[in-house]
Amino acid sequence: MATLTHAMLDDLHIGNASLALLAYNPNGVDITNGLSFANADQIFTLEGTFNLECDDPSSTDIRIDQHQEVIDVQVDKGGNWRMTGNIPSVAKELLAYFYTSGMEIGAGTASSPKGVTGAEGTFYTGKGFMATPEVIEVTVLAESESKNTAILFPHVKMIVSKPKKDDNTNPAYLSFTGYILPNPYTKGSGNEPVGDFAVLKAASAPGSN
Repeated sequence: MATLTHAMLDDLHIGNASLALLAYNPNGVDITNGLSFANADQIFTLEGTFNLECDDPSSTDIRIDQHQEVIDVQVDKGGNWRMTGNIPSVAKELLAYFYTSGMEIGAGTASSPKGVTGAEGTFYTGKGFMATPEVIEVTVLAESESKNTAILFPHVKMIVSKPKKDDNTNPAYLSFTGYILPNPYTKGSGNEPVGDFAVLKAASAPGSN
């Protein structure tokens, strides 16, 4: 019986509800044993900016001198699988996730405030950060807008840009790049790999009916 049928088009992964992030386990991630993103951190991306991209496979013909006949093909399977997007925020909580924190800004007393006073008298408090972002390792769940499908990436190295501002109509944002890497976790007597990524479909949890 055929396994590739028109039914594959019933659940298309369109749109992006959010990207949920869990800290990566250095030993790898067992994606088969009740992984939960219920209390995970989440990032949201500006419309049209979230992308999954990778280098396309390429090939090189192997020829013999005689009539330049092709006798084989070397195939480069491609690499550098990555996710990118723009996060429309410069909130200190977001920056603290990706940057080394500096000092709090705003300590002091009412008579001697230690915050920052703007040109027109607005008083600001906040937090300092070091200029170089950290590379963080996370497990990422990308859910479709309908939440009927999701793609799970157990091992992602992620880094963000410094804050950017393009114009006066769009918010300041951080661009991020996440490099999707192999998941080293294995299980069972044969040390079978659990998967470097997983495609998921919405279903009822066992015992929920």
